[in-house]
Amino acid sequence: MMMFFKLTLALALILALILGGIGKATAAEIAAETIAAAKAAAEPNVVASIFPLHSLTAGVMRDVGEPVLLLDGGLSPHDFALKPSQARLLQSADLVIWVGEDLEYPLARFAENLPPGRSFPLIAGAAARQNPHIWLDPQAAKRIVSAVAARLRALDPGHAADYGRNGAALEARIDALEEELAAILGPLRDIPYIVFHDAYGPFEKRFGLNNVGAVTAEPEHRPGARQIRRMRELVATTSARCAFREPQFEPHIAAAIAEDSALRFGELDPLGAGLEPGVNGYFLLMRNLAHGFAACLSHS
Repeated sequence: MMMFFKLTLALALILALILGGIGKATAAEIAAETIAAAKAAAEPNVVASIFPLHSLTAGVMRDVGEPVLLLDGGLSPHDFALKPSQARLLQSADLVIWVGEDLEYPLARFAENLPPGRSFPLIAGAAARQNPHIWLDPQAAKRIVSAVAARLRALDPGHAADYGRNGAALEARIDALEEELAAILGPLRDIPYIVFHDAYGPFEKRFGLNNVGAVTAEPEHRPGARQIRRMRELVATTSARCAFREPQFEPHIAAAIAEDSALRFGELDPLGAGLEPGVNGYFLLMRNLAHGFAACLSHS
């Protein structure tokens, strides 16, 4: 859209010059230079599926352009329906950055119909068998930054230096974040807990946390009575101190699991619900996670 606007402006300028008395040959030279400059200055139209990917992409595109966020942090990427406006947004994008069909499953079929090269899933094929919440591992987040920067350099070579410089700065910032979070979580490594949604594996593995069980692999799948009994037994046998839930879980499920135990509850958000989209969003999301774990686990 921005490219179209700049080219239209260039053509309007050329017409004005011709009407103002400048020769056609001179106007043609000015046209070529103006259109070339417009193409070099125009940023690509980039859409990122979820809040953390949007934040990382915004960091890579800093001072070049702004990516568009497809789904706000309050929506589950596992189960959503594209609005007509979102479908149009995807169709007009130069690049659509998403994790893959194991996370944004409803997006998979639509992505298949995009023009070649516009869909950019971060995990595919055999790699898709991993936990799709890859951004929760800071080292994986650095790999996302590197992959996005490389793709943008190929898509928009006029800003290749900007993407490279921004990507390097962002990776250094993520390294510093990892050190900060390790200092918060290090003393809590041995304390057992359970989670309601098995989303945090990359985070837990990176920081050595002691997750002893998950109520469900997907937040849209409500646990049955058998699973609730199994989780009560797990809490008792492991002496789990905390259960971490997400806002969409109904309170009565938590109450049923905590029955006859001293289980404490904490709330975690892997997607950034309610946070302001932008370059700093990823860092705030990760700090919130670390402090969410610490707030519950640090109470004996």
